Amino acid sequence: MDEQRDPGNSHRVTRRGLLAAAGVAAVAGCSSIDGIAGGGDEQIRTYDLPDVDEDAIPEPVVAPSVPVDIAPDYFASTRDRVTELLADLPTPFGPDDVPNGHVREHLTDAADTATDGLDDARTARTGMVAIHSLRKARAHARYATAGWAVADEGLSPAPLRREYRQVLANARSVREDHEYVGTDPVRAALVHARIEGSLERVLDGRRPHVRDEGELLTVAMWGETTEGAQAHLDDTLHIDGQFRAALPNGGGTVEDPLIRAAEALATDARSRRSDLPPEPTAEEWELPEQVVYDLWGDLDRGPYSIDEMDGPASAVVDLTGRLARFRALDRVQERIDAGKIKSATSADTVRDARTAAYDALEAALAESPDADLARTVLNDVSWQVYHADRDLSRTRGRGEVTPSSLDDVMKRYIVTTAVARATPDACQQTVDALNTA
Repeated sequence: MDEQRDPGNSHRVTRRGLLAAAGVAAVAGCSSIDGIAGGGDEQIRTYDLPDVDEDAIPEPVVAPSVPVDIAPDYFASTRDRVTELLADLPTPFGPDDVPNGHVREHLTDAADTATDGLDDARTARTGMVAIHSLRKARAHARYATAGWAVADEGLSPAPLRREYRQVLANARSVREDHEYVGTDPVRAALVHARIEGSLERVLDGRRPHVRDEGELLTVAMWGETTEGAQAHLDDTLHIDGQFRAALPNGGGTVEDPLIRAAEALATDARSRRSDLPPEPTAEEWELPEQVVYDLWGDLDRGPYSIDEMDGPASAVVDLTGRLARFRALDRVQERIDAGKIKSATSADTVRDARTAAYDALEAALAESPDADLARTVLNDVSWQVYHADRDLSRTRGRGEVTPSSLDDVMKRYIVTTAVARATPDACQQTVDALNTA
């Protein structure tokens, strides 16, 4: 990896080479997963790497949000629902309550997770994070309660299946009756995208996959699935209601502008996709190839048709992220051609890449024409920073490592930086499309 190559063409990669290289990387990674230094490669002291506290890393670094005020009463009622479910449990479970130790552990873990969810919601960074924590708490609490009801009352799966079918019927009705109201097309797109996505998750959700878990855990899983679906639907109805209540005179319809904007963005995205290099030339799998492949994977896959997405609002939001990644790929390729993307040569190189990623996320939120729209793109890519930071925290204290063993960490920081720096322009394109649709 130390030999000099022509930066103008040695790292230009395309689809077939990337896929082949991915397979090589998977095999190679198994033999060097620990990254302990050996041989003649220059080594990096892990004690010199950024000191990251794994427990303090936000999940993700940029929290999701929705431009709607969640009513305090709604949070209170959801917490009450979780508390009510947990109150039915004889915690801590003992052998007399649930003799099977394996089953007892599952119910105990679910109850503990539900309690943790209540705590997480209290300290959530945004209303959406709080809603997500409470939704999970509801599902886990119902898992434990339904499982206990089998032992205590002989509950069977049948009533839970009926309840679940009713939730699905209600969700279909909500989706059929949904109206794309709004005044600000950007804000409307963000809210309606949340509604579309949530309804799709309810209607397309997986039923419990039961094999040999036994009746008690089967019923517990049906309880979790049913409560989770109902929580999603409740959240959707609250967000929709809060959004509508804030509109002057009920607002007008924005459905046609959303469809036209989505079509314009999709046309550009499909055009950019057709310009991706058709044939691969990568013969080695080093950091430049890893960075390109990370971006490529999302762009090479669909959907690119509005009909394949959750709805016109979701299409607008999803395509904004996709267009940011196209721009990021162009930026990355320029840096590769200039020989500026390579494995870390020192701990300072890693520190600089990490700092650049965090700075780029912050700048993107500040410089984008709409911070809430930018957040939808950054929320997704900021998971890369979370995973890179977590890997760094686990690497420190391992003595010395080879530069290539830090390639995955470097890749994540570089991809985050590239996407974040491309986000303001992608958001501006979306804002223009919505305002002129």
